[in-house]
Amino acid sequence: MPSSCRTIPAALAGCAVLAAAYGVSAFPKPAAVPHRWELRFEPGHLRLYLDEARGDSYWYFTYMVTNRTGDDQLWAPTFTLFTDAGEILSSGRGVPARIAEDLMQLLGNELLESQNEVIGEILHGREHAKEGLAIWPARNLEVNELSLFIAGTSGETAKVKNPVSGEDVLLRKTLQRDYLIPGDAPARGSKPVDLLRQQWVMR
Repeated sequence: MPSSCRTIPAALAGCAVLAAAYGVSAFPKPAAVPHRWELRFEPGHLRLYLDEARGDSYWYFTYMVTNRTGDDQLWAPTFTLFTDAGEILSSGRGVPARIAEDLMQLLGNELLESQNEVIGEILHGREHAKEGLAIWPARNLEVNELSLFIAGTSGETAKVKNPVSGEDVLLRKTLQRDYLIPGDAPARGSKPVDLLRQQWVMR
């Protein structure tokens, strides 16, 4: 099975179906040398935030993205978090606006933008780099493994047919970051979650 399908198998069942249909060796993989536009993505840490006022918890992740492609590009990323409890979480969904405001104040970075604010054209050059914040509700804290999939940093794609429906499926070059939480997540507080591995996959 492709490495992009190994972590949290229940949540990534779709990968397993495609891998089984095309075989491990035939499953699309990112090009060894990028042949489409690609933004420079610098990931920050994944951390846990406790909203003391209401007792709710949230995962949050910061990053910087720079366009050195020579052309202006649209930055409209997706951040999807998978947990070993079977959750599939899209950043921003179910997150109150006040949580983003609280985190941005806590982090104290005037250049940091919320998920909606950061979307838009990113101009060429380091001076036009964007810094963003992604947030997910952490409803289940009894988890030990997390996988974060980040799409939108590359123009590389691959088209395959769904083995069940026969319809074309467009896969995009995606950054996969796998994390491990040793012990009790709330007890760790805002300590960065341990990164196990990082790799590029087609998803």
